[in-house]
Amino acid sequence: MRAQAGISTVRSPASGVAFVTIVVIAGACASQRRPVTTPGIAHPDHALAIERGRNIVRPLVRRGSGVAVAVGVDGQLVWSEGFGRTARAGGEPVRPDSPFRVYSLMKQVTAVLALQSAGRGEVGMRDPVRHVLPALPEHYRQVTLLQLLTHTAGVRHYRDPSEATLTTRCASAGEALPLFIADPLVGVPAGEESYSTWGFVLASAVLEAAAGMPFDSLLAIRILQPAGMTSTHLDGTADPASRPTYYDVAADGAVSVSASVDNSCKMGGGGFVASAEDIVRFHNAVLDGSLVPLVAVRQMLAGRTTLEAGGSGTGGEALSYVDIDSRISVVVLSNTGGLEQRIALERARELLVGVFTPASVAH
Repeated sequence: MRAQAGISTVRSPASGVAFVTIVVIAGACASQRRPVTTPGIAHPDHALAIERGRNIVRPLVRRGSGVAVAVGVDGQLVWSEGFGRTARAGGEPVRPDSPFRVYSLMKQVTAVLALQSAGRGEVGMRDPVRHVLPALPEHYRQVTLLQLLTHTAGVRHYRDPSEATLTTRCASAGEALPLFIADPLVGVPAGEESYSTWGFVLASAVLEAAAGMPFDSLLAIRILQPAGMTSTHLDGTADPASRPTYYDVAADGAVSVSASVDNSCKMGGGGFVASAEDIVRFHNAVLDGSLVPLVAVRQMLAGRTTLEAGGSGTGGEALSYVDIDSRISVVVLSNTGGLEQRIALERARELLVGVFTPASVAH
């Protein structure tokens, strides 16, 4: 049974703001048999939707080592479950709190952190970032934090694949700036949208400088701890025993162990690992207004109500869907990278959205 091609992806820095949340983490498994499962939460009011969800997720394990699912409804965790194992051979059973690379889905967390910092008066969303980092090159004189978060600052993205597969270790966002900061802008600030992970790294550096602490510490104090996100860490800092094996699927369908990379220099643009349940906890905290006023999130979304976002990298694919008005969000995370895996997960995301919409749950 193979998943069919799914929907297109539109990336947005705040597109992970969610109200009913589905998170799926998948990987690469050789076994064709029914995968081992590790139940977590299963709310009886959603029993039918949960069983349908299981039927959607199980086939993904055939392409990967394991899958973890977490679902939140109106701020409540109603389903979490692990499928398969953390490695194709000899891995531990996947748990709902198993950490996986989430790549660009961290951009939504960084955007909420920026709203917090602005609310504290540490930064101005429309002020030039050189007010905080005066040593930035002259061509950043008109770049603002809001432009960085909306991909309209003109900061370049990866120049070649090697920049997406770094092995360099960064302990702070400031340490990552030499990787790109001297390069000219690729667009006029406040001009057309041009997707940039490096733009979010610069935003991370602005936030840490304004707060006077490294970005990962700032994130832990202001977002992760208040939201109860205990499995979210900068890549490479989590307990090695808890890390899954990462895989990539080639164009011919061959599955191989991913090359070793260190995503820490991507910071708030994609440098963290997180669990399925943690992503739900973040969305629930946004929903209840405990991190930032919900009205501020809506203002950043600029009138958009339905958003799809995605991120890709070595050993992982990450997808999300958000409908703010109907309070639906779907996030799909994978420890297996590759186009074929991404297409399968997109289709799974589409089906899960249909299963967990209020009309589907009611029936």
